Amino acid sequence: MSAFSKNLTLSRRSGQKADFLIRRCEKTDLFDILKLRQKIYDDLSDPGLYALVDEEDILESLKLDHCFTVYQDGRLVAFTMMIDNRSSSRNYGTYLDYTPDQQRRCVSLEISIVDESCRGYGLQRYFVELRERVARDLGAAEALVTIGPENKYSLQNLMREGYEIIDTRQMYEGAVRHILRKEL
Repeated sequence: MSAFSKNLTLSRRSGQKADFLIRRCEKTDLFDILKLRQKIYDDLSDPGLYALVDEEDILESLKLDHCFTVYQDGRLVAFTMMIDNRSSSRNYGTYLDYTPDQQRRCVSLEISIVDESCRGYGLQRYFVELRERVARDLGAAEALVTIGPENKYSLQNLMREGYEIIDTRQMYEGAVRHILRKEL
């Protein structure tokens, strides 16, 4: 899945439609990704809801993993990233004491951010489905994701998609996070 680009028309519950272009990220997207990431973080009423993924990790994933951007009218409005099924300190299986072989059978859904102006179109759900398809193509048997217990909207979305909380612990500089799992 080296090249991926798709036009989407999505609807809100109100019936309002919008057109989006989703594509695999390129290194040239980095500036826009960082800008969107910071905007969303700055707009949070509770910064503890979101662990700010650093630039080095995003750069690493642009090279080694699967990252996707969503554009609307030429403007980056959403981004998602999945750590491929590789043995790595960034594989959430490390928190569950997975062996390197177990890590190679799971992916980590690391980040999904959507600009406030484009929320409600189902982009987060689309991201989950897309990353799961890619994970299955890579031969992964399970997907792991972390989320803050206070992030009720995202937690509900993931649980509706079949994810189950399997652990709760301190991560990311002491922030409490649920680790959720889904068999693929």
